[in-house]
Amino acid sequence: MRFCLLLLGVFSSLCIAKEPASSLPVLPSQTGQSFMVSATNPYVTQTGYQVLNKQGNAVDAMVAMQMVMTVVEPDMTGLGGGTFALYFDNKSKNFSAIDGRDAAPASATPDMFLADATAGNEVLGPRTVAIPGTLKLLYQMHQQYGNLPWSELVQPAIDYAQNGYVMNSYTYDIVVREQHRLTRDPAIKALYWQGDEVKPAGTLMTNPALAKTLTMIAKQGEAYMYQGALGERIVSSINARLTAEQPKLSMADFNQYHLKQRQVVKSQYGDNQIFSFGYPASGGLMVSQTLTLLEPFKLSTMSMTSAEPWRLMTEAMRITQADRVAYAGDPDYVAAPMKALLNKDYIDARRKLIPQSGVQNKQPQAGELSTFSPVLDNTPEGQDTGHISIVDKQGNAIAMTSTVGTGMGSGVMVDGLIMNAQMGNFTHTPLVEGKPAQNAIAPGKRPRSAMTPLMVLDKHNQLRLVVGSPGSAQIPGYVLKTLVGVLDWNLSAQEAIDLPNIQYGTKIDRTKAENITGLLVEKKTFAEMLAPELMAQGYPVHILPMVSGLNAIELKDGKIIGASDRRRASTSMGK
Repeated sequence: MRFCLLLLGVFSSLCIAKEPASSLPVLPSQTGQSFMVSATNPYVTQTGYQVLNKQGNAVDAMVAMQMVMTVVEPDMTGLGGGTFALYFDNKSKNFSAIDGRDAAPASATPDMFLADATAGNEVLGPRTVAIPGTLKLLYQMHQQYGNLPWSELVQPAIDYAQNGYVMNSYTYDIVVREQHRLTRDPAIKALYWQGDEVKPAGTLMTNPALAKTLTMIAKQGEAYMYQGALGERIVSSINARLTAEQPKLSMADFNQYHLKQRQVVKSQYGDNQIFSFGYPASGGLMVSQTLTLLEPFKLSTMSMTSAEPWRLMTEAMRITQADRVAYAGDPDYVAAPMKALLNKDYIDARRKLIPQSGVQNKQPQAGELSTFSPVLDNTPEGQDTGHISIVDKQGNAIAMTSTVGTGMGSGVMVDGLIMNAQMGNFTHTPLVEGKPAQNAIAPGKRPRSAMTPLMVLDKHNQLRLVVGSPGSAQIPGYVLKTLVGVLDWNLSAQEAIDLPNIQYGTKIDRTKAENITGLLVEKKTFAEMLAPELMAQGYPVHILPMVSGLNAIELKDGKIIGASDRRRASTSMGK
């Protein structure tokens, strides 16, 4: 028997075989033998399940899931933003790193935010809109690999935009957090406000303007944005909000935007091969560096509930973070020494910075490379990101992380789409300590990112793990602890995701005058019991929420096991 799934009053066009499972999954993990999807939002997970159950492949599922994310998670991701997709072809055992990151317009200049940086002003708004890449990535990957019709994959998102979805508390919190700037946009205010109050979590939301946009995208594909009416309206709408002297967008920027094939970063950790995305996505290289630094310490022999392995992970990541912010950049514009940063001799020298006990007294500096002169560029990176992990019936896999740059992007909506704020993720001061920053603005350039889509192959060259997370600069740390949990402590992916989040850094909070820096320890976890020992070793410890959004798929003993983050509404579904 076949039927079209009814989900909160919304009919999906994807008809699937009748399943005993609930239409809205509530369990944090699922086990299957054929396929699996894992995502931060149940609507997204359900959509991916439907596609794979209807003979779609991993790319088909990615397209449909990202389209639905555009509707139900516009605070984090969407077609107005950018994407990194790591794709694994099981038959050839080949990886592809496809860069659909947003690009600076041709009119952009290195110093366009310099005055604001000097004065300490916020730059978010229409001038932070870069040329989005997500739709281009979805369409072109579908043209190359897709199985089901494009229009059919867009239809579930159209249904949600027309007929409704329930706004979750995470979106509500972000809208409230960013309301001082979101109320400046009439379309956003009309959608999210009722009178003087933000609509509460649990509200049934519709977005008719986005439904119309998606309907045209279903018919015209990428051309509707990059050569057509949507691109023209984005250009005219953004430019109308800019002053005469501010850099403008143009249709030539959209016409000339194209995807990039980036280097796949490969490293070894024990018997496992780690595969991740090369620059400008910098989280994967940072995780690979960190694992290589840690390997001689044999974390597998240490208790996960003792302070020492967490201290070692913290100190190693402080070292690799210094390298990341100094060297990461768009490799089409700056020299990107990824191979040198993974060189054995370089890693061995960096490992000597890890103290035998306690904390490094000084903030680690980037390592010196013979042909590079690094600068420490700690420009704050955007928050609020989405991630999906997919394994299909053929064993192909995708780890895809996407974002609109920060919560609700630039705060500008065009035809129902939230536009990105990626220009704000470039360095605002083109010279740091008198040296050019790797992440300085340039026309056509793509900003660095901490996003970390990552996969693991075992010693038999078989796929073992697909993983990624939202979380801005904290993403590499979230992924690292998950890998250590699975590869060193033999935990399931779900158990590894459930491990506490502990890492050194700055917690960005727009509601406070100052952002706290130190060892960030997740509250309401066993990590709280480690705090006295960590304080005694010299760490400034802050116990607070650490809301990761990890989504993983583990392949083990002939089973495909979904794992998702209980800190959010994440779910996994498979068969």
